[in-house]
Amino acid sequence: MKKKKELYIQAGAAAGTAAVLVLVGLAQQRCIGQNYFEIIVDNKVVGATGQKTDEKEMLNTCRRELNELTDGYVCLDADIEIRKARTFGTRLLTKTEAEQCVLEELKHKVVTEGTSAYTVNIGEFTASFPTLEDVGEFLSTVKQPYDAEGKFSVVYEADSDHSAETFEAKLAEASGNAGAAGNGETESSASPLLAGAVRGDADRMAYACAHPGEKNYETGLVDLGFAETVTVYADYVNQSELTTPAAAAEVVTKEEETNKIYEVQAGDCLSTIAEDNHTTVAQIMALNGFADTNAYICIGDEIVISVPEPDLSVWETQGVVYEEDYTADPTIVGNDSWYTTKQVTLQEGTTGHREVNMFVTYKDGVETGRSMAHQTILAQSEPAVIEQGTQIPPTYVKPLSGGRFTSGFGKRWGRMHKGVDWACPTGTTVYASSDGVVEYADWSNGYGYNVIIDHPDGRKTRYCHLSKTLVTAGTSVSQGDPIAQSGSTGHSTGPHVHFEIFIGGTQVDPLQYIN
Repeated sequence: MKKKKELYIQAGAAAGTAAVLVLVGLAQQRCIGQNYFEIIVDNKVVGATGQKTDEKEMLNTCRRELNELTDGYVCLDADIEIRKARTFGTRLLTKTEAEQCVLEELKHKVVTEGTSAYTVNIGEFTASFPTLEDVGEFLSTVKQPYDAEGKFSVVYEADSDHSAETFEAKLAEASGNAGAAGNGETESSASPLLAGAVRGDADRMAYACAHPGEKNYETGLVDLGFAETVTVYADYVNQSELTTPAAAAEVVTKEEETNKIYEVQAGDCLSTIAEDNHTTVAQIMALNGFADTNAYICIGDEIVISVPEPDLSVWETQGVVYEEDYTADPTIVGNDSWYTTKQVTLQEGTTGHREVNMFVTYKDGVETGRSMAHQTILAQSEPAVIEQGTQIPPTYVKPLSGGRFTSGFGKRWGRMHKGVDWACPTGTTVYASSDGVVEYADWSNGYGYNVIIDHPDGRKTRYCHLSKTLVTAGTSVSQGDPIAQSGSTGHSTGPHVHFEIFIGGTQVDPLQYIN
């Protein structure tokens, strides 16, 4: 029996050893819960290893092997990332196996028929061109609708945040810029760099704004520029990836896309049209040239509610001159005993007339703003004289902490409910909603124990159905001072605070005034 037991023990030990060996073998091939590292090529997981490997080293190793396979220089367009992960059962590769998986994936990334190019990047838009002249023609095509006379040209400035062969394309005044072509096209010398390009008209615009008394009006195209950052860099791409200036301009400006048109229906107004179409009244006004929100629209009218959003937009500033009536800014006389909400006109102003030189800014042809550069007064406007308070008006706050809102202002049970209610336990502290002087603190039929406070802005507040008042008539209180305890006195449906605000002797909705 003892011998048999020993045999069982030996067999169990052997089985346990075998199980451990199996688990060890599995652990060498499969992740059983520990951390491991995923190998990712261009957002695609190609394998996993148990050891962290340097991405750059792995890429260089695979590049050398590809060089041997292709017998020459290899241009790759791929990103490798190795990151920590944790998933049960993932097969773990050896270093050699991992490199082989990456190599197989990179074989699809090799630029086999590559050519030198210049690539333009604008946000998510990318296009590659055979020459820098093509880049200039592309950008000039984009700006041409806003600069038919070729007053501005494409220039390149070195991008200090990137390599020496990376530039930012901009627009600058063609005349007076060294190396810039007079026809509005890009500068054509071997070096594309025009550091510190001068914008003459922009400088004159700044001077004009600083000297409004001088009649040196600026008209026509004053300034022009790209709204987005345009990055240009030397590149190496497949021949099939090259594009033409015309094709790229058509894509980036959305020329083939059409405006979204809406037909006015019965009951429509600009605000409802804007809300239904997820836009704004201001946008609809700008797109359709409406002067104000009361623009007259009829059933059946077609209005533009949106336009295609280009990848590259153009800012444009035009100088215009016209005459207009104007009103001078009023003269304000301060009154320290009034609140800022009170003002009285002491003397009416007069309307004047002037000639103005305005700088109007557009984005893709849609006006975005205007500023006055010059004016010539033809008939002086006399300013109005207005007396206005200087004191900040008081604020109002909820008169208790917590509480459950149970009833609002308005009709209730066939009669007018002239305040708001918060249910709360009897004895809850009630606070002054704003600074003031207690006018009344006693019992009233219907309201039970209640407190009325006069406030400096002429308003009154009332706190009702109290179990106890903590102030008396004539007491000055500050916002947040305890004035009573809640209860259920008078005509009450249960323990709660009924709160009212009076303006001009009439109750108003307190929720419109409390913070």
